[in-house]
Amino acid sequence: MKKNKMKEKILLGDMVFGLGLDSPDPMMVEYAALARLDFVRFDCEQGPYTLESIEHAVRSAEAADIVPTARVSGVESGFVVQLLNRGVSGLTFAHTRTARDAAAAVRSVKFAPEGDRTLTSPSGHGMHARWALGLDAQDAFAFANSETLVVCTIEDPTGLANIGDIAAVPGVDVITFGPNDIAATMGYTGDTMHPEVRKAVRDGIKRATAAGAAVGISVGSRGAEWAADYVEAGARVLQFLPAPLMIDAVARTRADLGV
Repeated sequence: MKKNKMKEKILLGDMVFGLGLDSPDPMMVEYAALARLDFVRFDCEQGPYTLESIEHAVRSAEAADIVPTARVSGVESGFVVQLLNRGVSGLTFAHTRTARDAAAAVRSVKFAPEGDRTLTSPSGHGMHARWALGLDAQDAFAFANSETLVVCTIEDPTGLANIGDIAAVPGVDVITFGPNDIAATMGYTGDTMHPEVRKAVRDGIKRATAAGAAVGISVGSRGAEWAADYVEAGARVLQFLPAPLMIDAVARTRADLGV
């Protein structure tokens, strides 16, 4: 496990950029590093990831000096400790609705006394814990607690209503928003550009920022206009989505070429 440069930049108030990956491709991790992004996020909530593929992708991230993170469906997924042991430096928890959800997320990521992450050995150097490679046994657990990143995603009206309480939970580093699920739960399924959805997300960003949280958003093919609006509202962590961006870029290039 390395020093978490993504977390360091967040704490400094800097803009942070990353790439959300739907599939476990180490080459895409390297492309993200070549693009001078700060992090990659492996979608373990909906993507076709295995622990073995995660470990290879993490190795690629470490070699390319880019921070490896992952998204999980929640603390109850049973995947949290296994991902952390593979060397993932940050976790995004989907569908965070309450401060209790956020506190459970933090506890699952941190070793005692800050949490209840389980140990593989007294030194952290057990056979299932490659995260501890290169770390002194006496400092490994404290280092992991200081460098792991916890991200909570707001995806419904309950989460939106509880943003202040969620942001106040110690150990929550970033709050992000899931416009697709927010739109669906507001009755606008598939319409993330609906004015009411955009208003809800923008208001959420402003309230999370006012509560002292760093805020993240994802940017896809139709994202430039509303992303700029959300950045103006206070978003500082931008995750690019390669599939929609590629589809949009190909369409625009073909249009420019007239073919």
